[in-house]
Amino acid sequence: MRSKVIFLEERRVVSFVRKYLEEKNCDAIIVSSWQNVYYCSGFTGYGDALLLITKDKKFIVTDSRYYVQAEKQSGDYTLVKSGAWSLKAMTDVLQQENVKKLVYEDLSVLHTMYVNYFEKLGTELIGAGDTFLKARTVKTPEEIAKVEAACDLASAALERTFKYIKAGVTEIELAARLEYEMRLAGADKPSFDTIIASGVRGSMPHGTASDKVIEKGDGVTIDFGAFYNGMCSDMTRTVFVGEPSAEMRKIYEVVKEAQQTAIDGYKPGMKGKDLDKLARDVIDEAGYGEYFGHSLGHGVGIDVHEGVSVSPGSEQLLEKGMIFSVEPGIYVPGLGGVRIEDLVTIGDNGKLRMITKAPVKDLLVF
Repeated sequence: MRSKVIFLEERRVVSFVRKYLEEKNCDAIIVSSWQNVYYCSGFTGYGDALLLITKDKKFIVTDSRYYVQAEKQSGDYTLVKSGAWSLKAMTDVLQQENVKKLVYEDLSVLHTMYVNYFEKLGTELIGAGDTFLKARTVKTPEEIAKVEAACDLASAALERTFKYIKAGVTEIELAARLEYEMRLAGADKPSFDTIIASGVRGSMPHGTASDKVIEKGDGVTIDFGAFYNGMCSDMTRTVFVGEPSAEMRKIYEVVKEAQQTAIDGYKPGMKGKDLDKLARDVIDEAGYGEYFGHSLGHGVGIDVHEGVSVSPGSEQLLEKGMIFSVEPGIYVPGLGGVRIEDLVTIGDNGKLRMITKAPVKDLLVF
């Protein structure tokens, strides 16, 4: 039996979809991306189902591998027993429901899908654009709680992994241990390919784990997340194996100050570019501005990058209910890099509230 929380969220989402259909004067929408299939129905057979939502009915189309799962997770949808991308199954339902004008997820549909499937449905097609992404940008309290739980799980897994951080271990071995600890705690999977970048590889912001052996004196940047209960977490810590050089210690403290300055300096009404500037100014003033090349943050939810841009050019207003990362970094080629990342939301007091609670952000030496 599905939880009351999931049911209430789905009722809200479907209400939004039907309001959109009414505004666009359309008869139905096909939901095809796994993210939005989950968002609308709770179905976790990621990528193996389509939804058809009309003004008064809901259908889920999937194959025999998922019949039981679909009925359990999406029991208030009528199950259409066929392959998710069966053209006949969908056209039969469209004709049965007299659908003439159909919305589809144009931003997530490949050209081959459009030509071989959507164009052959026999309806007028209207693109949904970024409608779903906008809806998912502002979270409900229940969704925020889910992200918070994913953060707690990931943080605890990292703390259990700390004892394995030592010279002689490869980055891949460390990533495997961290992902094992997350799975052991209940994560469905990592939110993304775990980044472990040690020593000079730390200058690569997205240096996924390699067979490099971690050496004494290395900084180790660990960027990871847990996908849990349908939501992602995302966090980064940089730790050191043996005493860091004076410059790496300085860089660490600059990044830590930049992050805290942004978190403390948030004010209601700020745009993404305003928050980004608070952290970027600290790094610029310390002389490392050219080594901070990415945005300060991004939205997180069902996807690990979702809906919010905290970047130098972002005119997006940061609103209550959004979840986004605050992750300044400095990456010096030939030396290494440091990034510290946490997720935040806007609290009832109008200040940023930390969703990532642990581990501590003081410089750690193993």
